Amino acid sequence: METARETLSLQGVKFFKPVRTLLARLRKERAHPNRKLHYDEYIALLLLTFYQPTSQTLRWVQQASALKTVQKKLGVSRASLGSLSEASQVFDPELLREIFLELAGAASASDAPPRPRGVPDDLRVLAADGTLWDTLPRMARELWLKPLQRSKKGGFKGHLQFDVLRHVPCSAHFSMGECGEAAELKLHLQRGALYLLDRGFVDYELYAKIAGVGSSFLARLKQSCALETVETRALGSAAEKAGVYTDAVVRLGAGARQSAQPLRLIRAKVLLPPPHNLHPQRNHGKHKAYAPGEYREQELVLLTDRFDLDADVLVLLYRYRWQIELFFRWFKCVLGSKHLLAQSENGLNLQMYTALIASLLVVIWTGRRPSQRLLNALNFYLIGWASWAEFKAELERAAPAKR
Repeated sequence: METARETLSLQGVKFFKPVRTLLARLRKERAHPNRKLHYDEYIALLLLTFYQPTSQTLRWVQQASALKTVQKKLGVSRASLGSLSEASQVFDPELLREIFLELAGAASASDAPPRPRGVPDDLRVLAADGTLWDTLPRMARELWLKPLQRSKKGGFKGHLQFDVLRHVPCSAHFSMGECGEAAELKLHLQRGALYLLDRGFVDYELYAKIAGVGSSFLARLKQSCALETVETRALGSAAEKAGVYTDAVVRLGAGARQSAQPLRLIRAKVLLPPPHNLHPQRNHGKHKAYAPGEYREQELVLLTDRFDLDADVLVLLYRYRWQIELFFRWFKCVLGSKHLLAQSENGLNLQMYTALIASLLVVIWTGRRPSQRLLNALNFYLIGWASWAEFKAELERAAPAKR
């Protein structure tokens, strides 16, 4: 009789096909002759954890590696708990990052936001932002051993560039919490992109570097930023309907530090729909409390070097920046990357790149933006509770309405 430990079906082995060929190149990476766990086996087992809601510990990974079905379907061998713990210290995350980038180039969600009118077809629209994982007290020893690099925030930070028109992350780097988001972005700028930046990226040097690599930016400014108006542009009916009340040519800074390059400033007032998951009685902090069902007015002060796009299109593009926040919610809360399986910076890099690959596999196989509903359907399919036909039927039911 089959034991309870071997009931995991893993019938959906073809789900992992897009990545198994890429992982095969990691097989030769082996730190010393005494360890039998290979790099590709370690990542395959980590991938499995993101599709199983009960996999919350490294011991679960070790138990799964002992199952014959898992060994056969994923091409792995039984791993000891010590080998799994050691693997997080010795494998090079950069090799896994290369695999993530290859998959990112092949993934695209059909229900991503549409390309607005006038935006060139070859222009990538990238939202850049960072997110922090609270790692203390689990990583107190790791931080104590690196006093010169000690995180002021006591956390681990991810820096993502997110392609909003494909709804996939296209670049990612991770660091300890003291690294600034603007400083990190300067090191990894891409050519031929329009960067959507919030007020945490107010950095005149960053704007110049973006232009220097052949890209452009659309950034939200703080109200207190110094600037000089050079020319006021006429507003069209579409811009006024979108809430735009100022479209001007400006120069940043004041006095001797004023920039010579003319830029475009747009001021707009937009209505935000009532929040669905926030308590309406919030009355602390810098934001005013709101009433249930109340639409809120938000003022946007946007700076860009794009003079060829209409003002209403630029306002719409900046609102697309919210897609990266939705992805962070999926990545940390739904997919489960908030639960840390390692206690070192190297191990966290391995876990986060694996989680990104897991997210891309959902997009590649479903053609949809990742969601809790799709993750549940995948879980049912992988453990054998649903057939492939039932999984496809669930995809059709989850399909968005045609625009």
